[in-house]
Amino acid sequence: MSAYNLSSLWDKFLTFSTTVIDIVVIWMIILAALRIVRGKSSTMQIFKGIIFVIIVDVLAKVMNLKTLQFLTNMFINWGFLAVIIIFQPEIRTILERLGKSSFFSRMSSLSGNEKEKLVDNIVTAVRLLSADQTGALISIEKSHPLDDFIATGTRLNSDVTAELLTSIFVTSTPLHDGAVIIQGDKIACASAYFPPTTADIPSRYGSRHRAAIGISEITDAITIVVSEETGN
Repeated sequence: MSAYNLSSLWDKFLTFSTTVIDIVVIWMIILAALRIVRGKSSTMQIFKGIIFVIIVDVLAKVMNLKTLQFLTNMFINWGFLAVIIIFQPEIRTILERLGKSSFFSRMSSLSGNEKEKLVDNIVTAVRLLSADQTGALISIEKSHPLDDFIATGTRLNSDVTAELLTSIFVTSTPLHDGAVIIQGDKIACASAYFPPTTADIPSRYGSRHRAAIGISEITDAITIVVSEETGN
């Protein structure tokens, strides 16, 4: 086999490898975006529309449809800024997740005994709140930072104890309405606001459940809800 043929085969292999890597990376980005926007019906419809336009653009190039390619190129070029504006929260979420892995989370820095103590206090508090049918909403930060939501509440930076958690959610206290956010082994804040989900859920679920679903859609926080009507 001549050196020319070897060089040609190598060039074809490089081209093929580059194409495969390109496709894999694109699909990884698409799958990551789908995971971020899942549960948001309006955002998902927009996202599907964008994917459809991209597919049409690729087909137009393959089939050499000049007019259709011109239209899709215009849409893609002018729609880029609109996509950034529409998906600003999702883009921010993706960047935050890339910039902060679970390895650096506050929870991962706790020792085994500290984690066990934290869980015991939360479980004890939830059992007491459930027995008394006292509504509660508790979120535990994982890899996704909750600082923006902490800013909406009253900062505490207190040790996590069952007594403090149960006292916060007593209806006669000023901090009972809203969420408690736990960072590491500290109660970062109380009375925090979470954006409620826009998903269509049964009417029997109240504002706490909607807020819990809402925060779960945009972060990886562990969220616990206690119903004030049933204690569940």
